[in-house]
Amino acid sequence: MKKRLAALLLALVLLCGCVPRRQAQVVPSMPSVEDPAPTPAPTPEAPSLPQEELLYGSVQLLEEPTVLVSVYLNDAATGSIWTREARAASQQSVAMAVDWLTQQAAGYGVTLDITYDDGSDNSPLSYTYSLHSRLRGGVDSEESNDFLDEMDALCATLDTAELQARYGTSHIGFLLFLPVSGTSFTMAHYAEDGANFYYEYCCLYRYDAYAAQAEPESPATYAHEILHLFGAPDLYEGSSDPYVDGELTAYVEQTYPDDIMLSTYAADGSNLYTSIDKVISPLTAYCIGLTDTCPELALFPRLTGVEPGVFHYGDSGPQDLMPDSGVVTV
Repeated sequence: MKKRLAALLLALVLLCGCVPRRQAQVVPSMPSVEDPAPTPAPTPEAPSLPQEELLYGSVQLLEEPTVLVSVYLNDAATGSIWTREARAASQQSVAMAVDWLTQQAAGYGVTLDITYDDGSDNSPLSYTYSLHSRLRGGVDSEESNDFLDEMDALCATLDTAELQARYGTSHIGFLLFLPVSGTSFTMAHYAEDGANFYYEYCCLYRYDAYAAQAEPESPATYAHEILHLFGAPDLYEGSSDPYVDGELTAYVEQTYPDDIMLSTYAADGSNLYTSIDKVISPLTAYCIGLTDTCPELALFPRLTGVEPGVFHYGDSGPQDLMPDSGVVTV
């Protein structure tokens, strides 16, 4: 997951369950194919919304009706685009991720209502878009501020009154598919952002940058990133969530080794494509509002300050910026 400070428009890269780390490999360019008509040019517009919605961002709690819009980004400058076959594979992974989320939530007595692109022709939840900014990808996936600004504007353009009326909800998240190798991340809204960075989106790379060979991102990675939209914190070492420290990470590794917010890989470090062999632990369930409590509250008092589904910057702020690096320290 990535986070931004509204006043300075900065980004911080946070990896998506990327242990164990593996050497990256250059992925060959994808062939050109005929694509559906691209989306209109983005026109950003700051939302005028009640304070409660500005607290959460465009996606709120997992138990509430939510729509996920898929956008396939094509980088014509480098010839990196989405083929029909690649799009179909990603649609299958999204379906698997949502099915897994539904099953996991049911274990906590919650019935989900998540609408997403089903892969049908002329789906109202699937778009292609030709990028103006260049993609970077790679292990760090430090996409440019130009890219992030363009994606903000694109999401604002696609979140229309017609879309909300069609599906009967204003809770809209975006799945942006990048046709290169990288480490997938999510741009989540923080409570302190107010009306800034309201639209929340996952950036899902075509290939896993940590794989020794060219491998697509796994359905578990899709589910991990989608959970960020609903307020799930990273639970691995290096997480920037203010209440996730080394002590909590070590506890999760020992107590909930299969929590999807700890790692998306199988025990042997491989990607699985036929199933998601992970769980939403009671700790993660508490953070996203599937349950009102968890055993960890007594062990880690900072968790009592968690607002389900809401991210906070914690102690980080403008005073924590390194003058020349453009990176927020947490």
